Amino acid sequence: MMKLRTTFVGAVVVASAAVLASPGVASAGSSPACVGGKICLFDGHNLTGDVRQLTYGVDVPNIGSTWNDRASSVWNRADNFVCIYTDANYRGYHFTVGPGEKQELLFGFDNAVTSLEYGGCGAP
Repeated sequence: MMKLRTTFVGAVVVASAAVLASPGVASAGSSPACVGGKICLFDGHNLTGDVRQLTYGVDVPNIGSTWNDRASSVWNRADNFVCIYTDANYRGYHFTVGPGEKQELLFGFDNAVTSLEYGGCGAP
């Protein structure tokens, strides 16, 4: 009886290791999907799904039709603050994402991002 139990547990451990090591499975933290110095919007939560990389330092008054109201998480890989707005031209609800910060877009911000302002909300 002990031999059967040991064999089963060993098989489960090997199967688990195979799943974790399978190609194509990577966390967003180790993924090249978001390059340093960029602001990255993801259409999935926890930095998953398709990604839109934005160059730091260029304000975005309208994210464009393919990404408008699409983002569910954001990663600020730049070295300054960025302000996320729900409406075009830096209007609507907004909040600041700090340098290096990863943020889930929940409640009123999930699938609601339309514009971004660099340097924080109300930056000169």
